[in-house]
Amino acid sequence: MKSNITAKEIAKICGVSQATVSYVLNDRSDKRISQQTIDRVRQAIKEYHYVPNEAARSMRNKKCAAIGIVCAWDYSRQSFLETIEGIGRHLDKMHHTLTLFYEKKEDTFPSYINSYKSNLIDGLIYISNKEHERFVEPAEKYGIPYVVVCMDGVFSKRSPKPHAFDDVLKECAAFCKEKELRSIRYFSVDNEGVFVNNKFPQFEEIVSRIYPECDLEHVVIPVRYRCPENIYPGLKEYMDTHDFDIAISHNYDIGYLLQREIFKNGVVLPQHPKNLFINNVDFYAITYPSVSGISIPYYEMGRYAAKLILAILAGEEEEFSYQEFTCRLIHRQSTM
Repeated sequence: MKSNITAKEIAKICGVSQATVSYVLNDRSDKRISQQTIDRVRQAIKEYHYVPNEAARSMRNKKCAAIGIVCAWDYSRQSFLETIEGIGRHLDKMHHTLTLFYEKKEDTFPSYINSYKSNLIDGLIYISNKEHERFVEPAEKYGIPYVVVCMDGVFSKRSPKPHAFDDVLKECAAFCKEKELRSIRYFSVDNEGVFVNNKFPQFEEIVSRIYPECDLEHVVIPVRYRCPENIYPGLKEYMDTHDFDIAISHNYDIGYLLQREIFKNGVVLPQHPKNLFINNVDFYAITYPSVSGISIPYYEMGRYAAKLILAILAGEEEEFSYQEFTCRLIHRQSTM
């Protein structure tokens, strides 16, 4: 059974009242406590590894100091780990905990609703890819404070919608036009009707404005289970029977397979066709030849989302400075 020294015991060790220990823990500047006493209490807290009982504190304050993280069923698992790290590090510094929820597509009453009603969480950070409005419907319906993190940035109910990823897709389309890469093939994996992280509709709309004379085709590889072994046969068949100027993809497994197929007869630089991966995978920077991609500040987005939800909970969003994020197109050997 785990044991933990209590605030009452810390007070006894320091020769002060339990209320004084509480004031020190909560940085109560409105209470007259000498610096010597503050230092003595903090030293005892550190020495005896005192951890406040957050459950008891929640019952007293009717605040649970916990934020729910809701991951969309179609979210990009690899890259958004950085987002969760950014969220977690800031909330930990602010003495808040995380509760992780996973959205189920068939859910009509997500579990986090009861968690909010039961005072187990104060608010939500959604990690989303698309269909943001549908995704946050439960929070809207039950008045749960929330923010959304996506590839475009971070936003709340009141803040302006970000557009970082749209901007970098425009840069990709402009690159194709500048280099006269006329035949563009956008590769997606259809995993039994699920297109994870699919940005083709956005890219198609942008290309229609920036580079309407190009030949853009959406190449869909259907699989029952998304893994390289299942994707490869359909991809190889297409690559063996078609020629084009540039391959664009958004899933890390198909991006890797594309590069392998392009160079199956040997490495030649500059490569043809070119390969552009519109997501953020550090592994592609150290492959040879390295694959061009997009840098997305997921960690910074996570920290900012944590700051924004705490500002909302404190009723301070009006004074909060909204931040725009920038995604960058990084050219490596596959497009140089």
